[in-house]
Amino acid sequence: MNKRAVIVSAIAATALSVSAVSTFAYAEHHEEGAMASETLHSGEWTKKTSKSSGGWTIYQDDGKTFVKLSSEFRTRNAPDLKIFLSPLSADEATGKNATDGAYLVAELSSNAGEQIYEIPDSVNLADYQSILIHCEQYAKLWSAADL
Repeated sequence: MNKRAVIVSAIAATALSVSAVSTFAYAEHHEEGAMASETLHSGEWTKKTSKSSGGWTIYQDDGKTFVKLSSEFRTRNAPDLKIFLSPLSADEATGKNATDGAYLVAELSSNAGEQIYEIPDSVNLADYQSILIHCEQYAKLWSAADL
């Protein structure tokens, strides 16, 4: 083999090595990015006044915390439905005490389908025992679930 062929062969081998390392580094980073989302709590709704179906999840992604209602989420419509985090358990929560010490996450944007709401960093989930769907205007607790 002549000197030129050896150099070309060495360059090709180096290029393959760099390509393999780059592919491995990308795959490793991509897997880490996919694992950045962490489920903290999840469950199904328990009927209080009205049935709500579909699951919910509280998760962290990229350092932020969110409540996600699944694409299968459905509940009866009402004028003032809101999601709260409550210091009470789902069994203890009623329409009259649902907002006592509770944190208002958001007003429901729809009574059906996937919805995602951000929970501020200042909210400590350890202070809450349940998640509620509550009609605040009429003090009716629609559905609840323990965290």
